[in-house]
Amino acid sequence: MLQVLTASCQIREVYLKQTTGQECQTLQIGGSWLSPSALECYMKCMFLYPDTCQSVVYNTDNQMCKPGSVAFGPLENVDTSIPVTGSNDMIFYTKQPIPPCDTNGNFALYDVCGTTACLYLSSSQAKYHDAISICNGMNSTIFLGNTLARFSVFWYVSLNYLNKNTWMGLTDLAVEDSFVWENGEPLSDQMARWIWRPGYPNKWSPHEDCVEARHADWPGIYGLNDEECFMEIWYMCEPFDAYFVK
Repeated sequence: MLQVLTASCQIREVYLKQTTGQECQTLQIGGSWLSPSALECYMKCMFLYPDTCQSVVYNTDNQMCKPGSVAFGPLENVDTSIPVTGSNDMIFYTKQPIPPCDTNGNFALYDVCGTTACLYLSSSQAKYHDAISICNGMNSTIFLGNTLARFSVFWYVSLNYLNKNTWMGLTDLAVEDSFVWENGEPLSDQMARWIWRPGYPNKWSPHEDCVEARHADWPGIYGLNDEECFMEIWYMCEPFDAYFVK
């Protein structure tokens, strides 16, 4: 644990975890500078960017420091992330707030690069709207990956725990070709470039209004697929109180 004096002269206690670009990455939020240590690198990042600094990338050989946003698991389409895989740069990131989670029930905590989600992983398949109803019945929403950090949690958990075709809380049911997260937030152009499989959505069928990770049918292939909502596949639920704490 580190005690860091922020720009507002308040003491902030933070935990910095160190790893490589093969494990976690971030987006650079400002220019680079030289720093004698990773700690001083992070302290300056906090001073310059008190509201957005959540990680730093540091190279002990050349002492180069790069300020970063919230860390996330490596995602193939995000070509502007740092550190570059295979470099000597290390990433130091802070852990985000852990959401409330009743782990005595059907939910469990899953952490990817400091972002934690409270999730129920389905034990059976369902159509998209049925999956939403099941989640709502557990005072939950179908999981939506509307940030890079949350999307990396979705991709990691759906791939490594379910390893099946899995619904994402994203559709263009209201307006054709205008994808909206289940919370009503539009899918941004930048997020769209990062999360779709290249060439998708392709509207192979005019009824492909829902979105899935197609792990079972596309092993080893990154990116989302548009799918017909009446297909029965797997899904993940997140409690309302856990989602809205973010």
